[in-house]
Amino acid sequence: MKISLIADQAIGETQGRDVDGLGFDAYARVLAGAATDTRGPFTIGVFGEWGTGKTSLMRLIEKRLGDEGNVVTVWFNAWRYEQEDHPIVPLVGTIVQALEKHKTFRSRFGEGGAKLIRSLRAVAYGFSAKSKVKIPGFAEVEASFVAKDMIERNAALTPDPLLDRSLYFNAFSALDDVKLSEDVRVVVLIDDLDRCFPDQAIRLLESIKLVLAQQGFIFVLGVARKVIEGYLQHRYASEYGIADFKGELYLDKIVQLPFHIPPSTDRMDGFCREILAGQPPELVAELEPVLPTVADALGGNPRAVIRFINNILIDHAIGRGLSDGREGGIPIRFFAVSRCLEHRWPEVFGALTTSDGLAEDVATWTPDTYASRASGSGGDSLVATKLLSEPELRQLLAGPQGQDWLTDHTLRRASVSFLITRQRLSRLDTSEVTVRYDAFVSFANEDRPIVIDLVDVLSHAGVRVFFDGHIAPGERWQAVLDDRLGVADCLLYCVGETTPSATGQLREYEVAALRSDLTVIPILLPGANSAVLPKFILERQWLDFRNGVTAEGIGDLVSVLRSKSRRA
Repeated sequence: MKISLIADQAIGETQGRDVDGLGFDAYARVLAGAATDTRGPFTIGVFGEWGTGKTSLMRLIEKRLGDEGNVVTVWFNAWRYEQEDHPIVPLVGTIVQALEKHKTFRSRFGEGGAKLIRSLRAVAYGFSAKSKVKIPGFAEVEASFVAKDMIERNAALTPDPLLDRSLYFNAFSALDDVKLSEDVRVVVLIDDLDRCFPDQAIRLLESIKLVLAQQGFIFVLGVARKVIEGYLQHRYASEYGIADFKGELYLDKIVQLPFHIPPSTDRMDGFCREILAGQPPELVAELEPVLPTVADALGGNPRAVIRFINNILIDHAIGRGLSDGREGGIPIRFFAVSRCLEHRWPEVFGALTTSDGLAEDVATWTPDTYASRASGSGGDSLVATKLLSEPELRQLLAGPQGQDWLTDHTLRRASVSFLITRQRLSRLDTSEVTVRYDAFVSFANEDRPIVIDLVDVLSHAGVRVFFDGHIAPGERWQAVLDDRLGVADCLLYCVGETTPSATGQLREYEVAALRSDLTVIPILLPGANSAVLPKFILERQWLDFRNGVTAEGIGDLVSVLRSKSRRA
């Protein structure tokens, strides 16, 4: 059987990937219009984690701008030039090259356009005069050469051009004096900024702000915010002793319009159909029903989905090869379910693959039975707890492919045995996946029944709660807290009858409440006595469930969680 693996290429960067399977076209149309209608200087930030489609969106913006006669589009891949001493040099060189290649640039922009090119060359040559640099559209530049404009002005060149005020004042003044027509736009799209070493990315951002903040210039930056912000926070803490520096404020001063890549989970059907288009029909028939569910379980990350599909295609091909071409073998849908469970829910995967009885029993469960099963113990409780709070797991196991996986013990065992014995399972295969929750919950074990009811109602209200059945006080609680801060912004801290006497628990709560990156919401459960609770709890916005879980209380809690969550 012919199997063609899927290249992880953005829309428009390779043959066969020119169809927008992520529904980005509407966003590209609006952002392209904003770029042409806004009089620069202006900077748009396209923010998203790795693999979420930043490059695809920016390529669609570039494609839409290509039809505008008064717009020069410049594509710059920052990662290619991260070794340069001055990243502004290749950026300026790329801009000059695009200006010179534009079909109607010289005739349409006239002397203003020619002066812009001369001024940009002067800036680039000035930065690169000290060392030998290779930049697009320029010859190699050595210390004895500067821009022709600078030589004609008899500008002095010191050994270190960065200290030469005469050179830079002249070059920047010339650039500032350029006057382009009101309708002219130079739109510079900078991709892969977050793949550069953070210090180089910062230098490039500063260069854009200081050097290229010119009228008519619009910058579109593709970046994962946490890379830049995390670096800045670390640097200010380690080098300057400023522990509470806010890295996000730095980007906010540079980016006037932040555009966050929207979650793709509701668009996975179309995306999966698009990337499966070149596969054999029999494989498509097996994968189409289950793949959107798997994609949701992978956080809707397009890159993770592509890597996942490539892995199960290879699993299937190797499995067929090892069976010496005999008919049958392990259907590819079994590999899909096994891999998805092992990655996203390893505890559930372990419980179901070590007990045929449990797997067959789970196949008969209904949503009405999850809460009662979660109140038990052992494997039943573990699986039911996850089914209670994880809609993607419910969708996966309730579908026909999941039901086959649960009830066909022979093929389930065969797929799992293959993945383990052939060393086909690896966390690195989907390491880019980040699944966000609206909140996670901490509670004492004696409060477990009421917390199960709470999570059950929240799940039906569309709230995603990380709930493993028992995140209790102590070292494990603190470890889980640290681990989950990356995937949720809120902690539901359940206070029951014994909480006031659990001094360790309250001490840990106080530490959590002081963290700026976490919203802590106290939940008063039956038996909680507010009269003996510490002041640092009572001063916060707490919700009262002492008389049980009510519709009004749940409505208040859902509103608070949705206002705080950054789920993507």
